[in-house]
Amino acid sequence: MRISLVVATMDRPDLLRRLLDSLVIQTRLPDQVILVDQSRDDLSEAVAAEFSERLNLLVLRAPPRGAPAARNIGLRHVDGDVIGFPDDDCWYPVGAVERVHGEFSKDDHLDIFSGMSFNEKGVPSQGRWATVRQTIDRYSAWVTQTQYTTFYRKAVFEKVGNFREELGTGAGTLWGSGEETEFMIRSVDRGCHAVYDPSFYIHHPEPLSQFDAKTFSRGRSYNMGFGRVMKLAGYPIWFVGYMALRPLVGAVVSLAKGSFGRSRYQLIASYFRLRGWLYRL
Repeated sequence: MRISLVVATMDRPDLLRRLLDSLVIQTRLPDQVILVDQSRDDLSEAVAAEFSERLNLLVLRAPPRGAPAARNIGLRHVDGDVIGFPDDDCWYPVGAVERVHGEFSKDDHLDIFSGMSFNEKGVPSQGRWATVRQTIDRYSAWVTQTQYTTFYRKAVFEKVGNFREELGTGAGTLWGSGEETEFMIRSVDRGCHAVYDPSFYIHHPEPLSQFDAKTFSRGRSYNMGFGRVMKLAGYPIWFVGYMALRPLVGAVVSLAKGSFGRSRYQLIASYFRLRGWLYRL
């Protein structure tokens, strides 16, 4: 069984080097690494060249049309049986690739495998996470996966299609996130067997470590994307209400604790999830 990794990157050579450093020390190397570079300069390509003798590395240059478009480009060049999509700012703990290989090798019926996200201190990052191993369905998909923690058999894309390019970072639309969640929902709705295990994890920084104008802007875009995904997937009104109400309650709690920045961010999340859902398809 061959494992391919598709990395979409843009203007972050130092972070890309950290990711590639984490790949070359794996107990089982990935069989193929495809770097889809949307950068405005050659610095990321130069970083990739440093690893050309230690990784089976293919570098593709692409116009800046967003992470989902870059991943779809990379998919056309994949020769592995299992595919992962690490963010350029994440990094793999030692043994991650071997764990993925083992999960798919022992279960021929497993189509998708996902785990948690931890920051550099070993604290969960990137939102809420379920705490027990489970089968992923369209409701648990919101707390059991994100793009860089999820691995797919190649056959899933042959069955389900590619990522929606109007969703996600850099897509140039109102929808700044959600492509991986929409794809997961589409996959499980079409009968793919997806499993989440919190004992498996990938490292990623916590994006809410500070609350500034950039964080609030990202919150508007990301949560518009969440709302859009709920609309596209046809979730019932009770679930949409739950997803909007939860951060609203969190905002009240944060305000009571004196965490004004977090409270503002949670208010943004609540409002823009509803706005994204209400936006006409």
